[in-house]
Amino acid sequence: MVRLLIACLAAALLSLGAAAQELINRFDVSIEVEQDGDILVTETITVTAEGNRIRRGIFRDLPRYFMNDGDKLRYDYDILSIQRDGEKEPYDTDTVGNAWRIRIGDEDVFLSRGEHAYVLRYRVKNEVRYGEAFDELFWNVTGSYWNFPILVATARVTLPEGAELLEQNGYTGGYGDPGSAYRFSRDGDAYVFETTEPLGVEEGLSISLTFPKGVIDPPSMSDKTWLWWQRYGAVVILLASLVGVFYFLYRSWRSVGVDPPKGPVFPRYEAPKGYSPAAVHHIYHRGFHDHDALIATLVNLGIKGRVDIDAGDKKKTVLTPKPGSEAALAGEEALLDRKLLADGPVTLGDKYNRDFTSAYSSFRKRVSRKFGSDYFKWNVGYTIFAVVLSGAAIVWAIVQATGWSPVLFGLVLAIVLMNGVFMYLMPAPTPKGQDVRTEIEGFKLYLEKAEKLQLNVAEVGSGQEPPMTVERYETFLPYAIALGVEKPWTEHFEKVLPQEAAAYNPGWSHMGRHSSFSSMNKAMVSTMSSAVSSSMPQSSSSSGAGGGGFSGGGGGGGGGGGW
Repeated sequence: MVRLLIACLAAALLSLGAAAQELINRFDVSIEVEQDGDILVTETITVTAEGNRIRRGIFRDLPRYFMNDGDKLRYDYDILSIQRDGEKEPYDTDTVGNAWRIRIGDEDVFLSRGEHAYVLRYRVKNEVRYGEAFDELFWNVTGSYWNFPILVATARVTLPEGAELLEQNGYTGGYGDPGSAYRFSRDGDAYVFETTEPLGVEEGLSISLTFPKGVIDPPSMSDKTWLWWQRYGAVVILLASLVGVFYFLYRSWRSVGVDPPKGPVFPRYEAPKGYSPAAVHHIYHRGFHDHDALIATLVNLGIKGRVDIDAGDKKKTVLTPKPGSEAALAGEEALLDRKLLADGPVTLGDKYNRDFTSAYSSFRKRVSRKFGSDYFKWNVGYTIFAVVLSGAAIVWAIVQATGWSPVLFGLVLAIVLMNGVFMYLMPAPTPKGQDVRTEIEGFKLYLEKAEKLQLNVAEVGSGQEPPMTVERYETFLPYAIALGVEKPWTEHFEKVLPQEAAAYNPGWSHMGRHSSFSSMNKAMVSTMSSAVSSSMPQSSSSSGAGGGGFSGGGGGGGGGGGW
């Protein structure tokens, strides 16, 4: 008796499980073929919902593209209405791969269990296919990728008045199957297809009707334009961008990016009047290159008796202020002297030095502001605008294109290269900056090539370089450091005045013993550069394992939050 009850209970549970299967009971489609070749589609999809996969509603995937004479073109859908159980239903749309997804339902509303009927009405533009001998409607009624079985599918097609049907065909099964489990009939002006067997998961119904040419109007000029734009729109967008942005950049370059006329570069034996080593460095390099401007300024302060530089230790540099000097200083030099050396000796290289970093930052800002825009224009506004236009055109072309071809890739590459070329060409010196930079180039030529030019034998006042002296060497050493030619300048001093160079012992620098004065200067610049870098803020590369980490340590940085 107990066994019988258990068996009956199991059978009841199994029957309930079978009854609770979610499926599409009916998939009824009405298609009205319009005179202009558009079709009006009404889909009535009746589903059984059990709260498993159908909880809030259903989604309908429609193909985004179709092939036409070898071209991949877009479907043009226009949703007219969507209802559930006779009432308007909310929906949203999205793209998923090759599908245009209509998601029907409200995320805050759960469906009641049982049967629900969804009615979708939408228009598809230019769906009739034009052949040489006849025209055709070939339509995938249900789609071939439903997650549920379909018990019955029907398609009811109405052609324009007076149309004569030449041939009909139907196909059932999975994608690519030639199944014919359907019946065909005529009901007044409508042609009706109905499946004779249920359709399984990812099985569907497709239909074909052919009719004489002339029933449907040939493509209008707007239709032909739309098809042409589908095929070539992305190319047009990129070509227009290439030509338009090039015209803008070329006109802008001609207006602001062409370098002013440049005078001849010949050896100049004096530094440009009124320009400090830091100014010469910034104008020549059109910005800062490593820490050369700072080191040149510190050396210049040392030569002028403002600071004592002890770079004997390879890992650090000690700067000790020296009071009493009345030598004139440029504005940026006075700023560095005041902010860095006012409170006594400064040690660089031991660790991060906040005060030094602040003083260095103020120094760089002063130099950039004083010797920046009056001498050189980056003209970045023009290139940024061009990049924005180009980027928008490329994004538009990607959206417009139904496929990607070598032609489109080549146009995108041409646009990118064009922007890169004009980024290089657009910056330009001002007339003032061009003149001063030409003088600096001539002065650098002298510092770098003095020995080869054999300028030391000239007579003072003859228009040629005066004889080398210790004072002359010291005066121009900061400029040589600022321009990166301190090595040839020092070697020239050692060769022309070997005894003076051997006996030279600057009162502003302490470097210990070296094989030559040239190697001593090289070591001084290298040590100071290393010490400056070590005193700046560092990015940690150490490990956080074993309790050796810290807040803010490790690579990367930045911040964020949640929502």
